[in-house]
Amino acid sequence: MAYIDAVSVTQDNLSYDEQGSLWLKYKRKKTGVQAVVKLIPEAIELFDKYKDAGLSTLMPRQNYAFLLKNLKKIAEMAGCTQPISHHMGRHYYASILTLSNDVPIDVISKMLGHTNVRTTQVYAMVTQDKLFEEADKFIEATKDFVLVLGNQKHISNTNK
Repeated sequence: MAYIDAVSVTQDNLSYDEQGSLWLKYKRKKTGVQAVVKLIPEAIELFDKYKDAGLSTLMPRQNYAFLLKNLKKIAEMAGCTQPISHHMGRHYYASILTLSNDVPIDVISKMLGHTNVRTTQVYAMVTQDKLFEEADKFIEATKDFVLVLGNQKHISNTNK
């Protein structure tokens, strides 16, 4: 979620589904496109932690420079050597939390509030582990195929 969206969502943006799961539905400030995200327990805990009857929003607004300073401290404590930003969370969410767990790219696009899947493809980078996993799936799926070389230039399936 973009910083401006994170500090703008209100209680009105939360809703429960028939199974009792909590969803966040909001229009992105940047594009005006609706984003829909099922909240994980950690997100719900954050909203609960910062809940304040005096606030109209779910999260307190803080100076962005101050937020980046705090993120830098957290990164140092975690042993992260590269600079991080609030926006990197969107990339992590798209790549590691969703794409690497087989969420289809068009679904990720809706979750991020993108109007075009091509935009989502910039966010959703394929990890090396995912590449290896998909290559193994391909090898398993094609293990019964026989490559015939010579005058016959085709691949046949031995299960026919």
